Amino acid sequence: MTESPTIQARPRISFIDSARGVAAFLVLFQHSYERFFPSIGEFLGSQFVNFGQVGVVIFFLVSGFIIPFSLERSRSYQQFFVNRAFRIYPLYLFVILLQLVLIVSHIRQLSEGSTWFTIGLSHLFFAQEYFPLSSRWSENLVMGSWTLFIEAVWYVLFASLFFLKFKHNWILWLAISFFLLISVAGFILEKRLPMGRMGMLYNCILGLHAYRYFKSEISFRFFVTGLLAGFAVLVFGLWVAFGHFISDSFTVACVLLSWSLAYAIFGFFFAYRNQTFRFFESSLSFLGTISYSVYLMHFTILMLVMHYFEPSPILFLATIVVVVLVSKLSYSFIEKPGIDFGKSWLRKKDW
Repeated sequence: MTESPTIQARPRISFIDSARGVAAFLVLFQHSYERFFPSIGEFLGSQFVNFGQVGVVIFFLVSGFIIPFSLERSRSYQQFFVNRAFRIYPLYLFVILLQLVLIVSHIRQLSEGSTWFTIGLSHLFFAQEYFPLSSRWSENLVMGSWTLFIEAVWYVLFASLFFLKFKHNWILWLAISFFLLISVAGFILEKRLPMGRMGMLYNCILGLHAYRYFKSEISFRFFVTGLLAGFAVLVFGLWVAFGHFISDSFTVACVLLSWSLAYAIFGFFFAYRNQTFRFFESSLSFLGTISYSVYLMHFTILMLVMHYFEPSPILFLATIVVVVLVSKLSYSFIEKPGIDFGKSWLRKKDW
């Protein structure tokens, strides 16, 4: 067993739960209103600000912050990865089961040429949107799973950096240099690279940068310098991908505004992390606690609502409430028991 430094248990970081809560609500809001009011939702979400993007960027900043916190609390790398697996897979597999029920019920149709082997293999590694070797690989039973693939890459990447004992200043400047390099390369070679998705992984590094300052491991001056340099390079990369190359999905103004808003929201919670706003904080912390359930469950609920009912403003609001209630149930009866089972199993294995 490879041991990592043991760190004393610490309380939950409340501002992170609040940031997660905002992110979960924004993703739910974007996906709901663009389905209930498609002409308005799709226009605003592609031309001005996309709240789903705002939420996802916040999620990756949070992940960059909290995964180091989680790994440093673990007794071993095995424990860390087992905990993450039991955190992610139980609800993920449940959502796949729900989608299979919809397929059997003819509410959802499989793409022509799909096979259960390729669907199962791609879903096992969250790869259904990343390796479309043929049309069979593009079938996706868990909408939004593209973020889980990036999340898994971040787990492996940070664990490797932690094992190799890379200093934070090296990690930060290498990340900034690499992102700048591929942005410039795409610009010079006139080839549009997936800077948006690579930018999500890059957000994790900047979230890590905030965590190192949170732990007082870096100075305020280095924190600000690194953050400004990192964000400037991020803006350049996004401009190349969505401004220099014209995207069919989003304007460059929409992307830059959405990502900037995400950084502003995360920055607000980080700056006021020692302040107490009890009602505000408790509500957002509740959403933050069930945020993974909200993220995975809302697609299926929206699919059912749109199948059986005619869209209306009242139904739009009711659907958001239903998603929150169902997500609380899925958290209580699927997600949390899975996490607890993983911890119990680890205690028996003494990892």
